Amino acid sequence: MHLVPQAGVGGDQRVNFAVPLAPGLLGDDTQVRVQHAGTELATALRGLARHPDGSWRSVQIQVDLTIDGETDLDVDLNAAPAAGSIDAVPVADTLDGDSGPRVWALLPADWLTASKFAGPLGTVAAADGTPGQAWSDKCDYDEWDVEAFLGAMGSADVWLYDRGTIHWRGHARRGDLSTLRSAYLETAIYREGLTGQGPNTGIGVPGKTGDAKYYYTQNMALHYLMTGDDRFRESAEDVAEAYADLWNPAYDGDDGFWTERHAGFGLLAYVWAMNVSDDQAQQFRDLADDAVTAYLDVQDSYPPGYDDPDARCFAHTDTAADEDFGFWGCSPWLSAILADGLDQYATESSGAQADAARASIVKLGRVIARDGLDPDGKPFYWMGVGDGNGAVDDYDEHWGESAYVIAMAYYHDGSADAELRQTAEDLAASFGDLGEVPHMRSFNWQCRSAVATPWFLGQ
Repeated sequence: MHLVPQAGVGGDQRVNFAVPLAPGLLGDDTQVRVQHAGTELATALRGLARHPDGSWRSVQIQVDLTIDGETDLDVDLNAAPAAGSIDAVPVADTLDGDSGPRVWALLPADWLTASKFAGPLGTVAAADGTPGQAWSDKCDYDEWDVEAFLGAMGSADVWLYDRGTIHWRGHARRGDLSTLRSAYLETAIYREGLTGQGPNTGIGVPGKTGDAKYYYTQNMALHYLMTGDDRFRESAEDVAEAYADLWNPAYDGDDGFWTERHAGFGLLAYVWAMNVSDDQAQQFRDLADDAVTAYLDVQDSYPPGYDDPDARCFAHTDTAADEDFGFWGCSPWLSAILADGLDQYATESSGAQADAARASIVKLGRVIARDGLDPDGKPFYWMGVGDGNGAVDDYDEHWGESAYVIAMAYYHDGSADAELRQTAEDLAASFGDLGEVPHMRSFNWQCRSAVATPWFLGQ
């Protein structure tokens, strides 16, 4: 761990941090040893949530240390501590007001990505020289950081696509202080705006309480796994309950409202609340199971008369998405959010339902690769299914999401379909060559889910 004190912070400090863990890495949260400059420190230790195999997802650690500048700690897992224990304090007691921790704690990007605490991601360094470098080049976390957000947060649209998660995932890829600071502070801002509890939870996004596409749990779940701050776990549970009250995952083929964005954020809400919940995990598991069952039914049923079993999206009428394209179809770029949710669901599940979720991603990637591109290889904004229809994207801001879904399909199909891989790589290359990120909302959607593309192509 590399420790960086806030400006003006020194002397005796309680340092709080958490170490996210890959499945199977730590089964006993008392077996962690921390040293500073070769001297073992007394610790407060606590495991945070569990993987499906029963091992810990993360371990929260507190130590007392005299700070006089940047320094390092050595953390040994599965090692018996010998320096004794200290009583844990609330995480809030270790913060410097609204500026974050008095002492920041940074882990290497290699560790963060290997833990998969924020999903399947590769480091920025690992993508160098590959088509996946496009996300390193286009996703400028420093330009669109917390300061940029603070200057624009009065407008609801800059909150879209879960800014906290965007920066937590960016931090996993880079391991630097800039992304950690933005992730930490923006997630705290999101949580501070919440009101009420459970199904009655409201959000602080200007004018958007009751609008499901602004309800996020993943940011707060990731924050909990990186800090051990129980307040964020409880708020993740609250927002997931509220989402269930706002969104019906079923679609019956009419013009009733249904989009891949809402479907995806609903599933992500339930899965991430389930991952960290201390007392409601089964409730969120049931919601996630029901949502996936509904989404698989949509994929298998529509559009009417379409009978290809191997290449299918989540088709619905354009009117159901508040659009007027004039034909049935689906959104390749919004489908990335639903594919993200299905992938995380499958990771946390077992049996036939998990296999069906993975197969669903393969079907989705195949149909986008076949029907979702114009003659020049540019992704459609809205694609018909098997009928040659497609609405051209007027902007160069959606290359990456189609690359991501197709790369996921390639991976979940066994990493053997050379045509799928080539299509994903071509789209990634076009994202690097032609992609534009002209404003914060564009950064948000392009750098949220699709940053995992290099990982899927690298397996």
